[in-house]
Amino acid sequence: MNASFTTFNPKIAVQVIRSLINYCERQGLVRDELMKVASLSEDQLNDARLLIDIQRYEDLYQYSSEQLADPVLGFHFGQHFEADRWGVLGYIALTSQSLGAAIAAQYQFQSLSGNMGAPIQVVDETSTTLQWVPAYNCTHHMSEQIITGLVSLARILTNQKDFNPTSVCFTHNPVVEKHHYQEYFQCDVTFKAAFNGLVVENSFLNAPLRRADIETNKTLISHAESLLTQQSFSSPLEVIKDYVIKTIADHVPEVEEVAEYLGLSVRSTQRKLQEYGTSYSQVLDAIRKELAITYLQQTQNPVLYISERLGFSEQSAFQRAFKRWTDQTPRQFRLAYADRVL
Repeated sequence: MNASFTTFNPKIAVQVIRSLINYCERQGLVRDELMKVASLSEDQLNDARLLIDIQRYEDLYQYSSEQLADPVLGFHFGQHFEADRWGVLGYIALTSQSLGAAIAAQYQFQSLSGNMGAPIQVVDETSTTLQWVPAYNCTHHMSEQIITGLVSLARILTNQKDFNPTSVCFTHNPVVEKHHYQEYFQCDVTFKAAFNGLVVENSFLNAPLRRADIETNKTLISHAESLLTQQSFSSPLEVIKDYVIKTIADHVPEVEEVAEYLGLSVRSTQRKLQEYGTSYSQVLDAIRKELAITYLQQTQNPVLYISERLGFSEQSAFQRAFKRWTDQTPRQFRLAYADRVL
């Protein structure tokens, strides 16, 4: 068995890395040095099909943050939305009829931009919570970029510079004075929260957008469907990982469901995983492990909550699985991690 495929290594689309490099270059950093940190060539930066190990992106953030003396680089970068940052997904958003439709497309085609995290919607009678669940122990730059980028996108799509969500949440501590965040979001911002995300009114998600272009949007969605089909054949493991990440909070997908999403038979899906030296159960186990570690490191959510989010039928089953993964109980792991970061 090839051990490299029984672990989970999240990836991100190269367009996002290119966008950050371009942004940092505009702030005065030397492009060649940025490329060196990211270990990428210009040819690779322009290959829209590439998915890059997320650690290269985090390394680029760390380097650029230090060089620019900007401790909240992700927060600032997220405020400057560019459609091509997310490839075809960005252009689908710009031409969607509503913000809800744009978010639905993001969910459907998420694997085209990587599998470093998953969007989750929690809907009640009057409002919707848009959460982003990281699939690894990300830095604050990443979570702040994602959530700030959502607000930046909403302001562009609605043509309302003063749009503000009802509230914003981050799982980490504030890196700069809280008022800097509140001045941008124009709402209450909570840190050390149970999730990264924002709350908006349901009516806002369904309001028609100023830039809606039905025919162009249909063409772009058709193109995204074609890209997803190609990815399902060329990189099925990445597509499977992404699907599990974005589905597991609602339910644990069976291999039959994953096969249907890939457009393959169950036997073909299993055969493709065997080619990678793994199986569906091993992929699911590796993702659950990484998500469990991320929840324990980044939030103070109760173990029961984490167990439920990972689809375990009982907390005791989660406890046993975590002990098998780490030789520690979830509580022991959380305490040990807290001691290390103090």
